[in-house]
Amino acid sequence: MLSTAIGVGALILASCSPMRDQPSVSGTQQTSSSAVSTGRTSGDGGESLPKRPEELKVDGIDPCKLLTESQQKELGTDQAPRLNADGADSLGNPLCGYRKVEGTPRYGYSVSLVPQEGADVWLKEKRNAEVKVLNVGGFGAVETRLPGDQDISCNVVVDVAEGQSLDMQFTLYTAGAIPLEQMCANARHGAELAVQTLQTLK
Repeated sequence: MLSTAIGVGALILASCSPMRDQPSVSGTQQTSSSAVSTGRTSGDGGESLPKRPEELKVDGIDPCKLLTESQQKELGTDQAPRLNADGADSLGNPLCGYRKVEGTPRYGYSVSLVPQEGADVWLKEKRNAEVKVLNVGGFGAVETRLPGDQDISCNVVVDVAEGQSLDMQFTLYTAGAIPLEQMCANARHGAELAVQTLQTLK
């Protein structure tokens, strides 16, 4: 059962370029105070991201070091982080999964560091996703949702450096257990925590 769920998560990660895996995700409604958004777009709509407060280069950083033990506890995960055995993202970057498999709901966070492109490509290029601009920990970011996957995942891409980004995805393995907006809030919070850690690794 778990292997099937993980396989589904990996398939989702590979379907959008590039893609990965708020505090507790028990299903209670939580939002991030820093995640302020504009309207949703399909990309190439002339929007832009705010100026970055600093440059956080991601080259050579292990994605499995992006969430500390206390942050993992905050997110409710109960498995040690591990690289995704099913492959990398669409640009060849390793994915690290942080999962909750005990009890319900079951879910996972998957994160990758993307040195090949910034989050702004989601606004400049036509991609098969709905896009919303966010502020995540003071950095510009985009929330992306794939058509047809809106009941199982939500993805946040943070513009951490010129031409580089941090990509966090929340995937729900227990169908229907958490509403979409909460899944996106979870992805935003996971991204915020990862950015906090990245700031200590630069």
